Amino acid sequence: MKASILSAVAVLTGHVVAKPGPPPPSLASRLQNISASIFPDLKAISLDIWNHPELGGNEHHAHDLVVNYFSNQRKGEWKVTPHAHGMETSWPGASRYSCGKPLPAIGFMAEYDALPEVGHACGHNQITLVGTAAASMVRRALIELDLPGRVVVVGTPDEEGGGGKLNLVEAGAFDGIDIWMMAHPSATDVISPFKSVTDIKAQFRRDTHNEVIREAYSAMLAVKDLVAANGLPGTASTASGVVNVGVFAANVAQGHIALGISGTTLEKVQETVASSLDDTYHGVSFTAVPDASVAGGVNLTVLGPGGHGSEGDNNPLTLTIETFRALNADAQGENLAFYLPGNTTSSGLDVTFDIRTRYTVELSSVVEAVKAAIGSVSKAVILTGGHEGPLSDSTTSHDHTPSLEVTSYLPDAFLEVTKQAELYGENNDWIVSDKAPASTDASFVQGAVVDPKTYELVSAARAVFHPSYNICPPEMASCPFNHEPAFRELAGAEFGLGQAEIMSRALAELAVKLLEGKKMMKDAVAIVGKKKHD
Repeated sequence: MKASILSAVAVLTGHVVAKPGPPPPSLASRLQNISASIFPDLKAISLDIWNHPELGGNEHHAHDLVVNYFSNQRKGEWKVTPHAHGMETSWPGASRYSCGKPLPAIGFMAEYDALPEVGHACGHNQITLVGTAAASMVRRALIELDLPGRVVVVGTPDEEGGGGKLNLVEAGAFDGIDIWMMAHPSATDVISPFKSVTDIKAQFRRDTHNEVIREAYSAMLAVKDLVAANGLPGTASTASGVVNVGVFAANVAQGHIALGISGTTLEKVQETVASSLDDTYHGVSFTAVPDASVAGGVNLTVLGPGGHGSEGDNNPLTLTIETFRALNADAQGENLAFYLPGNTTSSGLDVTFDIRTRYTVELSSVVEAVKAAIGSVSKAVILTGGHEGPLSDSTTSHDHTPSLEVTSYLPDAFLEVTKQAELYGENNDWIVSDKAPASTDASFVQGAVVDPKTYELVSAARAVFHPSYNICPPEMASCPFNHEPAFRELAGAEFGLGQAEIMSRALAELAVKLLEGKKMMKDAVAIVGKKKHD
């Protein structure tokens, strides 16, 4: 008589008695063991990406690292396609266990683009890490558990540019799979929606340099006052400007702004700036010195931590706008003039306004309000999404990114997984919130349909689960927000990478349970393709 793998068999007085062997490990414990062999190599790739930041659409090094890993280090385990879906730096990796049809399937998304000047201050190196690690853990678990299923991970370039995933949607990269997951490093553990967003570019053109700077700053002041007076329509709407000089990005608050002022004294400039610089300007400092290149000129330079374009915090640009306001109010006949240090002859200046609101259906009204504020003090030509005219109503337009909604079922299922503190750590305090912290182009993958009157989620093209996880060490008194330079350090630090490992296992466990449980899968995708009156 043969003893099975799971039990020993004894023959006693004519009876066959099975001696129980050790129970199989729980799924969470199994994934912990799997992670030990998979995660280190992927962690090294994440750090390599972190050390070599690349802007959206140009992530060639990151692309090659991941493709090489799946093609060579994991040869035969994955079918990987480099330069896929018409995008030079996109790659899908697919693996399946069993040949039954149709196989249940789960997809993961991986981002790896960086930001100008501040590199991976949004932590996209960790999004690649979580996406590839979770997918790899799911693949191994399906084999060990003898569960039929298919897992796909797609490299999604150019999230920061606001449209990489739309290109992939149009190319069919997400077709055939109803659930897609990713996770974003953050300052908190939260499952939340994300705002809709667009940029408008105001092009200021006047006869003289002083006139164009005055007009541009007057417009930024008008928008700032509109926001401060809660004059923006929509829900939790924001609008913030970025001066299009040097290296900039519409969704990154500038950490360095220079404004030249003539027709007043150095002492007056210093006094004016100091009176505006209060404790609402976190980490902001300034210098005001004589400008030898302009007669009677003062070069005001303001430095700060930068930050996310959605935050609306007082930043270096805000301080120069308030200085512009105060000096004009106190001019009293002075021949006051403003200029850009080192560029005093240009008669043109562009300012990009980052505009966000909670629901996509509200975005057009917010854009029109900002345009009206700009138009009240200037004759600027305003481009919306790169063109003149109103914002498109389409949710698949490149001129804006729609909101991402929280679908039902998946958040509760995920929270049930993370209750296992002994395996997923005690340093988490997950909440489900209706407040939208930022924006994501994963909303194109979701394709949410929202009732324009009630804002109820009616249906979705796919169920997208997009939690944000905390990478700030518990001893840190104040955690920086995404896009601040200090957040870059956290994205490459050991604690943050450890949090990414925990997040990878949690998503992998949720994915395996969905692939195994037909009812779970059915409940998770109930919103997909649902009609309003179903």
